[in-house]
Amino acid sequence: MNWEMIPSPNYEIKEIRTTVRDSEVHLTWFWSKEIDFVYIYKAPADEVKPINEITEQDIKLYTRDEYKVNRGFRGRLDGIGRYAYRIFPGQKHNGILSIYQQTNDNNLIYLSGSKAKIYFSITYKNKLLQPKKRVQMSIMTELALDKDLLVYVKKRGAPPLSIEDGTVYPFVRDFPAGKTMQPEIVVGKEEYIRIFFSNGRKSAESFELIPE
Repeated sequence: MNWEMIPSPNYEIKEIRTTVRDSEVHLTWFWSKEIDFVYIYKAPADEVKPINEITEQDIKLYTRDEYKVNRGFRGRLDGIGRYAYRIFPGQKHNGILSIYQQTNDNNLIYLSGSKAKIYFSITYKNKLLQPKKRVQMSIMTELALDKDLLVYVKKRGAPPLSIEDGTVYPFVRDFPAGKTMQPEIVVGKEEYIRIFFSNGRKSAESFELIPE
């Protein structure tokens, strides 16, 4: 693989557009008449390599003819979370394929793949005339999770509506794949519990938190 500096802005890939349906990706972009082919780089959003670290094993050659036949590029998001696609322009000189180091972000796009589902349930156990009640929480997840991904929030008078709407407590153990019953906790009779992501919107890009 032969990297070269891009000779002109006229050679740049830009105006990337995309649709995603059931993990199927369809990408289109402005393809300069100067460019014979492109290389397509795909990686999880948090593992994107600097250009100088991208190897031939990381990229896929894609020709103008393939683009015309498929009316763009078609691929799959085989995983959970966000992915990055970066498209590099290239040309062939004297039988050698050269790939241009387009360093701006006009050739870069981020897409969201499928979300891992996390189900939770909260059961209250009241005893007549007692000032306290017991709470049983269960977590069921498709993937093993770090304990810091989730927190539970306690509020008096009504279930909390957000992580800011009450007192926040951490979980003390990681969550294995499958269903986990948490140790019972004791709260006041007028107090309620709900589970939230600890970092809100960032986790919501990769996971779906669903009450049972």
